[in-house]
Amino acid sequence: MATELKLCIGMRSGRSAVTERYFTSPLKLGIPNMETDRLKVVLMMASAGILKGDEFCYDIACGAGTKTLLTEQSYTKIFDTGEGGANRRQKISLEDGASLYYRSCATIPFEGSAYDGDIRVSLKEGSEFAYADILAAGRVGMGERFAFRHYRNRLCVEVENRPVFLEHCLLEPAHMALENMVFFDGYTHQGTFYFYGNEEKQKKLLAFRPASFAENEGIFYGVSQGFRGVCVRVLANTAQDIENSFAAMAQLLDVE
Repeated sequence: MATELKLCIGMRSGRSAVTERYFTSPLKLGIPNMETDRLKVVLMMASAGILKGDEFCYDIACGAGTKTLLTEQSYTKIFDTGEGGANRRQKISLEDGASLYYRSCATIPFEGSAYDGDIRVSLKEGSEFAYADILAAGRVGMGERFAFRHYRNRLCVEVENRPVFLEHCLLEPAHMALENMVFFDGYTHQGTFYFYGNEEKQKKLLAFRPASFAENEGIFYGVSQGFRGVCVRVLANTAQDIENSFAAMAQLLDVE
């Protein structure tokens, strides 16, 4: 099933608001929430998850001066796709002065699933972008680890049409020892948090050590500075541990 989403955020009466939206089944949008000066928009799905043959196409644009938190209703389940697969393409653009925190929920690839994802983000020099992504090894609670066929997710961030960060995650359990070092190293969940913004905030993130890292010996993390922006990668045994860490980072950066 081919599914489309178009979402535009602009300014109305001095506040961020949804100015244009269009979506086809099974995608839906929750009622925008404006409890703070950051507009919260929830992406929803009427189906149980991603199925064989599903093709998702997102086009998200944030106008100048807007502040948005884009998140999802629940974890994304990728069901057994048989000999086929599913894919999702996302195009995100931010105008100067726009701030977007794209906080996706954890993805759970089921046994036999195959998935390809591409996210292309276009930023202006003065915009701000944060992205959080969590991937599980499978239905771990049911004893299912790395039983999916193929998982690929690519994030490309451009500033003024110049690529500044590329994250390419390609996992094929049949050809890779995903339990070993360099991959998951015995952990069941991995998380990626990327931030592009002003230099002061980037320095804070580079120096930041969430309390959950110090208190929980079951979490392993690394922080690196890209050509532009900062990336934090986390390994843990629950999605909640990673979510807590990312929440602390988002609070530090004032993007949530």
